[in-house]
Amino acid sequence: MKRNLYLSIAIMIICGVFAINGQAQTSVSPTMRAHVPFTFTVGDKSLPAGDYTVRILNPTSDRKTLQIRSENGRVSAMVQTFGVNSALAKDPKLVFRRYGEQYFFAQAQMAGDTMSLAATKTRAERATQRAMKRPDSSTVVAIVAH
Repeated sequence: MKRNLYLSIAIMIICGVFAINGQAQTSVSPTMRAHVPFTFTVGDKSLPAGDYTVRILNPTSDRKTLQIRSENGRVSAMVQTFGVNSALAKDPKLVFRRYGEQYFFAQAQMAGDTMSLAATKTRAERATQRAMKRPDSSTVVAIVAH
């Protein structure tokens, strides 16, 4: 009797593991890769130049969280975004705001999407903007990803 009970519990656990594994494989989050040739800031974190993977962690949410992670996995940052209407993107892209020699992550757009995922300006970015001689002297830099 105990043996049948243990066997039933083991079968339920195995079925549960396969069900969870199958569900995890079907919920693929959109990803892009890009080479960023300069040091940049995401939130309160400074990331060095290099190759990065950008992934949406919660694709079904209206306030999507992006993970920006170096290809070697040594550095990463997360930022919560909000949707901004934009033109249809043929290629994925990352957009940065530049103040002098400082770059701040601004937004990401996946290929075939009309919605761009924008990050709010951080306190550090606003302080950098105010410190400029002309506060409106930022430059927008876009990097095409793949």
